[in-house]
Amino acid sequence: MTSNIIDQHVGARLRALRQARGLTPEDLSRDLSISCSRIAELESGRLRISAELMRKLSRALRAAPAEFFEGFSVTAQGLVRRTTDDVRAANDEERLLRDFARIRDDNARQLVLALVSSYAAFEGMSEG
Repeated sequence: MTSNIIDQHVGARLRALRQARGLTPEDLSRDLSISCSRIAELESGRLRISAELMRKLSRALRAAPAEFFEGFSVTAQGLVRRTTDDVRAANDEERLLRDFARIRDDNARQLVLALVSSYAAFEGMSEG
């Protein structure tokens, strides 16, 4: 099969979701009873994800199927990429989620949440 931009994007989102959940390819491989090489092919977009596999991936990653398509918007012309700013924000969000998931100390997690919430509230006041 020839890889296309949507397969590549969905594969990259699979990788990002897996990493954000703190899972290795081996963990996901074991959860789904498929080989690590197949995980690698899916993440690279060389293999297209079937509807049934999407269902299994969604369950294993606790993610809605739509999350695999984040970064694309549906228009009258079909799926189109979001703007660079949208993609950058989504990448920042993924990085934040991945790094936040690595914080094990509950007090530290609560401090990070309070910091982000406070800053967001401050930004909201300055916009209005």
